[in-house]
Amino acid sequence: MDSPPPLAGSVSVAYLQGLLGHLEQRGIAPAALLAELRLDPALLARREQRIAASAYLRLLGRGVELSGDDCLGLHLGEAVCPGYYGVLGYLAMSCATLADALHRQARYAELVGSLGWVSLVDEPPRPGLEPQVALTWQPLLTLQRRQASEETLAAWLSFGRWISGLQVAPTEVRFQHAAPAEVSEHDRIFGCPVRFDQADNALVFPRRLLATLLGQADHQVRKALDAYAERLLGELRGASVPDRARRELAGLLGAERLPDLESLAGRLGLSPRTLQRRLREAGLSFSALLDETRQQLVLHHLRDPALELADIAFLVGFSEPGSLVRAFRRWTGQSPNEYRRRLPAE
Repeated sequence: MDSPPPLAGSVSVAYLQGLLGHLEQRGIAPAALLAELRLDPALLARREQRIAASAYLRLLGRGVELSGDDCLGLHLGEAVCPGYYGVLGYLAMSCATLADALHRQARYAELVGSLGWVSLVDEPPRPGLEPQVALTWQPLLTLQRRQASEETLAAWLSFGRWISGLQVAPTEVRFQHAAPAEVSEHDRIFGCPVRFDQADNALVFPRRLLATLLGQADHQVRKALDAYAERLLGELRGASVPDRARRELAGLLGAERLPDLESLAGRLGLSPRTLQRRLREAGLSFSALLDETRQQLVLHHLRDPALELADIAFLVGFSEPGSLVRAFRRWTGQSPNEYRRRLPAE
């Protein structure tokens, strides 16, 4: 695997506002919820600001607890509106066809949040079924995997219906997580077979729907927003201190000595106090950053069958495979080998 692993980074405040607005309607004050994670409520006035992806997921989990809504992710996705997606939402609306919009969703999803990676792929042929495609989502963190996956796929369906005018149900929906005790809301929202314990998270629909013309298509607007989104993506990848710290840390793991806050700050040209403050503003600590980065690298390396557990342990800075196994059980509730057996064939 020569390509660098995708790493969960941050989530836009515009998207965070969707979660907090939904919970506020249920009587849960946004300021109190943000305070639990030591996030400044003033950030809600700055839609261009970002918080750590893990901070968003912790807020999502806390929202489930406080609201008592075990299907909070589904309900958030069902209620999505273009404003939650910021520039990407309006760019998708200006596209000529559904295919154009979905390809931009895959390319610019990071502008909304780098919680997972998106792909649009052809499904294997099935007897008696017309050609199908799958819009897939692979989470980058194991935290709140069920809620995040259900929010993402429900949002795709809701937004896709909104911009296309189509009210057709998908052919099927797949989730990697186990089936919850009650699935009536999944059936209501998706209106198709919903399968759990699958190899991927996917929204499957007929390939012919990709040619659907969008009613708000505007070539000039799309061209301008394409350029703007491309510029924003470049700025996002280059400017965020937490994201730069995460990428730098990933390169330092596997060295003879595990990196610490001081050595990481030095590599970034910052004082340790400044780095600590910038991480805290995004809802992170150095120990959390280290743990999350290791987790994501392990998940990435497990997809390479040529790597033994001892190799992976070395690459992410564990002294021996047993330490990796214990950490992996804490992250996922299963062993690395169990996780590896469930991976889709590539």
